Amino acid sequence: MREANLRLGAALAEVEGLYAALLRAGSSARRRELQAELARAAARLASVASASAPAPSLGVPRSRRARRRVLAQRGAAWIMARYGRGGR
Repeated sequence: MREANLRLGAALAEVEGLYAALLRAGSSARRRELQAELARAAARLASVASASAPAPSLGVPRSRRARRRVLAQRGAAWIMARYGRGGR
């Protein structure tokens, strides 16, 4: 479980870093390049998050790890919807 959490944290950090770089990108060519990288990183984050996700429960996640995992999954879904597969 610890190894899965480390992979999830690394994937999330990659997405956060690329998003921060995208916000500061100057040229439109660099922005397009970063958007493509961000879409790929978000896809990796989604696959890591779905692979390490426990079976869905009926209750609200109580532990800090469970809440963070749910937030990471939501963030990955949002980024994929916004930038993935032919997005902007």
